[in-house]
Amino acid sequence: MPSTSRLAAAAIGATAFAGALPASVVASTYVVRPGDTIGDIAMRHGTTVSALADANAIADPASLRPGAMLRIPDASLSLPAYTGGAPDAETHAVRRGEGVIETSRHFGVDPTALARVNGIGVNAPLAEGDELVVPGRLARFNALLTHVAGMAGVDAPLVRAVAWAESRWRQEAISATGAVGIMQLEPSTGDWVSTHLAGRHLDIWNALDNVTAGSLLLQHLLEVTDGDRTAALAGYYQGLASVAEHGVFEDTGRYQALVDSLIALDQPAQATRTAA
Repeated sequence: MPSTSRLAAAAIGATAFAGALPASVVASTYVVRPGDTIGDIAMRHGTTVSALADANAIADPASLRPGAMLRIPDASLSLPAYTGGAPDAETHAVRRGEGVIETSRHFGVDPTALARVNGIGVNAPLAEGDELVVPGRLARFNALLTHVAGMAGVDAPLVRAVAWAESRWRQEAISATGAVGIMQLEPSTGDWVSTHLAGRHLDIWNALDNVTAGSLLLQHLLEVTDGDRTAALAGYYQGLASVAEHGVFEDTGRYQALVDSLIALDQPAQATRTAA
Protein backbone atom coordinates (compact mmCIF):
# COMPACT_ATOMS: atom_id res chain seq x y z
CA MET A 1 0.00 0.00 0.00
CA PRO A 2 1.44 3.41 -0.89
CA SER A 3 2.42 5.34 2.20
CA THR A 4 1.56 8.97 2.82
CA SER A 5 5.25 9.85 2.64
CA ARG A 6 5.56 8.17 -0.76
CA LEU A 7 2.57 10.07 -2.12
CA ALA A 8 3.90 13.29 -0.62
CA ALA A 9 7.19 12.73 -2.44
CA ALA A 10 5.27 12.21 -5.65
CA ALA A 11 3.42 15.44 -4.98
CA ILE A 12 6.65 17.39 -4.69
CA GLY A 13 7.80 16.02 -8.01
CA ALA A 14 4.48 16.68 -9.68
CA THR A 15 4.29 20.27 -8.49
CA ALA A 16 7.58 21.01 -10.19
CA PHE A 17 6.09 20.46 -13.63
CA ALA A 18 2.42 21.12 -12.90
CA GLY A 19 2.36 24.28 -14.99
CA ALA A 20 3.44 22.29 -18.05
CA LEU A 21 0.94 19.46 -17.76
CA PRO A 22 -0.72 18.67 -21.10
CA ALA A 23 -4.43 19.24 -21.67
CA SER A 24 -4.82 15.46 -21.93
CA VAL A 25 -4.98 15.25 -18.14
CA VAL A 26 -8.63 16.28 -18.48
CA ALA A 27 -10.94 13.38 -19.26
CA SER A 28 -12.05 13.54 -22.89
CA THR A 29 -15.33 11.67 -22.35
CA TYR A 30 -17.81 11.14 -19.52
CA VAL A 31 -20.65 8.66 -19.06
CA VAL A 32 -23.70 10.30 -17.51
CA ARG A 33 -24.80 8.81 -14.19
CA PRO A 34 -28.22 8.99 -12.50
CA GLY A 35 -28.57 12.32 -10.71
CA ASP A 36 -25.96 14.11 -12.83
CA THR A 37 -26.74 17.63 -13.99
CA ILE A 38 -25.01 19.26 -16.93
CA GLY A 39 -23.82 22.04 -14.61
CA ASP A 40 -22.12 19.60 -12.23
CA ILE A 41 -20.48 17.72 -15.09
CA ALA A 42 -19.26 20.94 -16.69
CA MET A 43 -17.68 22.34 -13.52
CA ARG A 44 -16.12 19.02 -12.60
CA HIS A 45 -14.40 18.91 -15.99
CA GLY A 46 -13.41 22.57 -16.03
CA THR A 47 -15.72 23.61 -18.84
CA THR A 48 -18.97 25.54 -19.19
CA VAL A 49 -22.53 24.36 -19.69
CA SER A 50 -22.73 26.07 -23.08
CA ALA A 51 -19.44 24.57 -24.28
CA LEU A 52 -20.45 21.10 -23.11
CA ALA A 53 -23.89 21.41 -24.70
CA ASP A 54 -22.40 22.66 -27.98
CA ALA A 55 -19.81 19.87 -28.08
CA ASN A 56 -22.55 17.25 -27.74
CA ALA A 57 -25.39 18.94 -29.67
CA ILE A 58 -27.54 18.98 -26.52
CA ALA A 59 -30.67 21.02 -27.19
CA ASP A 60 -32.16 20.57 -23.72
CA PRO A 61 -29.50 20.44 -20.96
CA ALA A 62 -32.19 19.35 -18.46
CA SER A 63 -32.78 16.06 -20.27
CA LEU A 64 -29.50 14.22 -19.79
CA ARG A 65 -29.89 10.48 -20.22
CA PRO A 66 -27.99 8.19 -17.80
CA GLY A 67 -25.55 6.05 -19.72
CA ALA A 68 -25.02 8.60 -22.48
CA MET A 69 -21.39 9.35 -23.32
CA LEU A 70 -20.49 13.02 -23.48
CA ARG A 71 -17.49 14.49 -25.24
CA ILE A 72 -15.61 16.92 -22.99
CA PRO A 73 -14.21 19.99 -24.80
CA ASP A 74 -10.63 21.09 -24.15
CA ALA A 75 -11.03 23.37 -21.15
CA SER A 76 -7.49 24.76 -21.35
CA LEU A 77 -8.44 26.75 -24.46
CA SER A 78 -10.70 29.06 -22.44
CA LEU A 79 -8.24 29.93 -19.65
CA PRO A 80 -7.43 33.66 -19.38
CA ALA A 81 -3.98 34.53 -20.68
CA TYR A 82 -2.85 35.75 -17.25
CA THR A 83 -3.00 32.22 -15.83
CA GLY A 84 -0.18 31.05 -18.10
CA GLY A 85 2.65 29.37 -16.19
CA ALA A 86 0.76 29.24 -12.87
CA PRO A 87 0.80 26.00 -10.86
CA ASP A 88 -2.00 23.80 -12.21
CA ALA A 89 -2.31 21.14 -9.54
CA GLU A 90 -3.96 20.77 -6.15
CA THR A 91 -3.74 18.13 -3.45
CA HIS A 92 -6.58 15.88 -2.42
CA ALA A 93 -6.75 13.85 0.80
CA VAL A 94 -8.04 10.39 -0.06
CA ARG A 95 -11.29 9.42 1.63
CA ARG A 96 -12.14 5.96 2.91
CA GLY A 97 -12.76 3.54 0.06
CA GLU A 98 -11.51 5.99 -2.55
CA GLY A 99 -8.93 5.10 -5.19
CA VAL A 100 -7.40 6.66 -8.27
CA ILE A 101 -10.45 5.97 -10.44
CA GLU A 102 -12.93 7.42 -7.93
CA THR A 103 -10.76 10.51 -7.48
CA SER A 104 -10.42 10.97 -11.23
CA ARG A 105 -14.21 10.89 -11.62
CA HIS A 106 -14.68 13.43 -8.84
CA PHE A 107 -12.22 15.90 -10.40
CA GLY A 108 -12.95 15.15 -14.05
CA VAL A 109 -9.41 14.08 -14.94
CA ASP A 110 -8.10 11.11 -16.86
CA PRO A 111 -7.30 8.26 -14.39
CA THR A 112 -4.13 7.26 -16.24
CA ALA A 113 -2.85 10.84 -16.12
CA LEU A 114 -3.74 11.10 -12.43
CA ALA A 115 -1.85 7.89 -11.66
CA ARG A 116 1.14 8.97 -13.73
CA VAL A 117 1.40 12.35 -11.99
CA ASN A 118 1.49 10.58 -8.60
CA GLY A 119 3.91 7.85 -9.66
CA ILE A 120 1.48 5.00 -8.93
CA GLY A 121 -0.69 2.57 -10.86
CA VAL A 122 -4.34 3.19 -11.66
CA ASN A 123 -5.36 0.32 -9.36
CA ALA A 124 -2.90 1.09 -6.55
CA PRO A 125 -4.49 0.64 -3.11
CA LEU A 126 -4.74 3.89 -1.17
CA ALA A 127 -5.20 4.54 2.53
CA GLU A 128 -7.53 7.14 4.00
CA GLY A 129 -5.59 10.37 4.37
CA ASP A 130 -3.09 9.69 1.59
CA GLU A 131 -2.63 12.77 -0.57
CA LEU A 132 -2.92 12.74 -4.34
CA VAL A 133 -1.79 15.54 -6.62
CA VAL A 134 -4.66 16.37 -8.98
CA PRO A 135 -3.81 18.27 -12.18
CA GLY A 136 -6.16 20.61 -14.03
CA ARG A 137 -6.83 23.00 -11.12
CA LEU A 138 -6.95 26.14 -13.27
CA ALA A 139 -9.60 24.82 -15.65
CA ARG A 140 -11.80 23.64 -12.77
CA PHE A 141 -11.65 26.97 -10.94
CA ASN A 142 -12.10 28.91 -14.18
CA ALA A 143 -15.32 26.98 -14.75
CA LEU A 144 -16.44 27.48 -11.14
CA LEU A 145 -15.82 31.23 -11.22
CA THR A 146 -17.54 31.63 -14.58
CA HIS A 147 -20.57 29.59 -13.54
CA VAL A 148 -21.08 31.34 -10.21
CA ALA A 149 -20.59 34.78 -11.75
CA GLY A 150 -23.40 34.01 -14.15
CA MET A 151 -25.66 32.83 -11.34
CA ALA A 152 -24.93 36.00 -9.33
CA GLY A 153 -25.43 38.30 -12.31
CA VAL A 154 -21.87 39.66 -12.30
CA ASP A 155 -19.53 40.03 -15.26
CA ALA A 156 -17.42 36.85 -15.28
CA PRO A 157 -14.12 38.56 -16.24
CA LEU A 158 -14.53 40.80 -13.17
CA VAL A 159 -15.06 37.86 -10.81
CA ARG A 160 -12.16 35.93 -12.35
CA ALA A 161 -9.86 38.95 -12.10
CA VAL A 162 -10.75 39.73 -8.48
CA ALA A 163 -10.21 36.07 -7.56
CA TRP A 164 -6.82 36.05 -9.30
CA ALA A 165 -5.74 39.31 -7.66
CA GLU A 166 -6.85 38.03 -4.27
CA SER A 167 -5.53 34.46 -4.24
CA ARG A 168 -4.47 33.32 -7.72
CA TRP A 169 -7.51 31.04 -7.52
CA ARG A 170 -6.32 29.18 -4.41
CA GLN A 171 -9.00 28.10 -1.97
CA GLU A 172 -6.34 27.15 0.60
CA ALA A 173 -5.06 30.75 0.77
CA ILE A 174 -5.44 32.48 4.15
CA SER A 175 -4.20 36.05 4.63
CA ALA A 176 -2.41 37.48 7.65
CA THR A 177 -5.69 39.12 8.68
CA GLY A 178 -7.68 35.89 8.38
CA ALA A 179 -9.24 36.39 4.95
CA VAL A 180 -10.14 33.00 3.50
CA GLY A 181 -10.13 31.28 0.15
CA ILE A 182 -10.35 32.16 -3.51
CA MET A 183 -12.15 35.47 -2.95
CA GLN A 184 -10.26 36.25 0.32
CA LEU A 185 -13.24 36.91 2.54
CA GLU A 186 -13.15 37.66 6.25
CA PRO A 187 -15.43 35.34 8.27
CA SER A 188 -17.49 38.37 9.35
CA THR A 189 -17.97 39.32 5.69
CA GLY A 190 -19.06 35.79 4.88
CA ASP A 191 -21.62 35.96 7.69
CA TRP A 192 -22.92 39.33 6.44
CA VAL A 193 -23.30 38.09 2.87
CA SER A 194 -25.01 34.93 4.12
CA THR A 195 -27.56 36.95 6.10
CA HIS A 196 -28.19 39.92 3.83
CA LEU A 197 -27.50 38.73 0.28
CA ALA A 198 -27.58 34.94 0.02
CA GLY A 199 -30.47 34.11 2.33
CA ARG A 200 -28.63 30.99 3.49
CA HIS A 201 -25.44 30.08 5.32
CA LEU A 202 -22.36 30.21 3.12
CA ASP A 203 -19.30 28.30 4.28
CA ILE A 204 -16.36 30.38 3.04
CA TRP A 205 -14.05 27.40 3.64
CA ASN A 206 -15.88 25.65 0.80
CA ALA A 207 -14.77 26.78 -2.68
CA LEU A 208 -18.28 26.99 -4.16
CA ASP A 209 -19.65 28.97 -1.23
CA ASN A 210 -16.55 31.18 -1.12
CA VAL A 211 -16.93 32.17 -4.77
CA THR A 212 -20.68 32.59 -4.28
CA ALA A 213 -20.14 34.96 -1.36
CA GLY A 214 -17.51 36.99 -3.21
CA SER A 215 -19.65 37.23 -6.34
CA LEU A 216 -22.74 38.31 -4.41
CA LEU A 217 -20.67 40.93 -2.60
CA LEU A 218 -19.35 42.29 -5.89
CA GLN A 219 -22.89 42.39 -7.30
CA HIS A 220 -24.06 44.29 -4.22
CA LEU A 221 -21.18 46.79 -4.41
CA LEU A 222 -21.86 47.43 -8.09
CA GLU A 223 -25.51 48.03 -7.26
CA VAL A 224 -24.85 50.55 -4.49
CA THR A 225 -22.21 52.37 -6.58
CA ASP A 226 -24.51 52.61 -9.62
CA GLY A 227 -22.38 50.21 -11.63
CA ASP A 228 -19.10 52.07 -11.02
CA ARG A 229 -16.56 49.23 -11.22
CA THR A 230 -13.73 51.34 -9.82
CA ALA A 231 -15.79 52.32 -6.79
CA ALA A 232 -17.01 48.74 -6.32
CA LEU A 233 -13.44 47.46 -6.32
CA ALA A 234 -12.48 50.04 -3.72
CA GLY A 235 -15.38 48.82 -1.60
CA TYR A 236 -14.34 45.19 -2.03
CA TYR A 237 -10.71 45.83 -1.10
CA GLN A 238 -10.94 48.65 1.44
CA GLY A 239 -14.61 48.79 2.45
CA LEU A 240 -17.09 51.48 1.45
CA ALA A 241 -17.20 52.96 4.95
CA SER A 242 -13.43 53.37 5.00
CA VAL A 243 -13.43 54.91 1.53
CA ALA A 244 -16.12 57.38 2.61
CA GLU A 245 -14.17 58.37 5.72
CA HIS A 246 -10.57 58.30 4.47
CA GLY A 247 -10.71 58.31 0.69
CA VAL A 248 -9.04 55.69 -1.48
CA PHE A 249 -5.78 54.44 -0.02
CA GLU A 250 -2.69 54.11 -2.19
CA ASP A 251 -2.70 50.32 -2.01
CA THR A 252 -6.39 50.33 -2.95
CA GLY A 253 -5.50 52.28 -6.08
CA ARG A 254 -2.88 49.68 -6.97
CA TYR A 255 -5.47 46.94 -6.44
CA GLN A 256 -7.95 48.67 -8.74
CA ALA A 257 -5.28 49.01 -11.43
CA LEU A 258 -4.28 45.36 -11.07
CA VAL A 259 -7.84 44.09 -11.47
CA ASP A 260 -8.39 46.37 -14.47
CA SER A 261 -5.21 45.04 -16.10
CA LEU A 262 -6.30 41.45 -15.52
CA ILE A 263 -9.70 42.12 -17.08
CA ALA A 264 -7.94 43.58 -20.11
CA LEU A 265 -5.95 40.34 -20.37
CA ASP A 266 -9.01 38.12 -19.96
CA GLN A 267 -8.81 36.36 -23.27
CA PRO A 268 -7.95 32.72 -23.88
CA ALA A 269 -4.23 32.01 -23.68
CA GLN A 270 -4.57 30.01 -26.90
CA ALA A 271 -5.76 33.13 -28.72
CA THR A 272 -2.85 35.11 -27.32
CA ARG A 273 -0.37 32.51 -28.57
CA THR A 274 -2.03 32.48 -31.99
CA ALA A 275 -1.93 36.27 -32.27
CA ALA A 276 1.76 36.26 -31.31
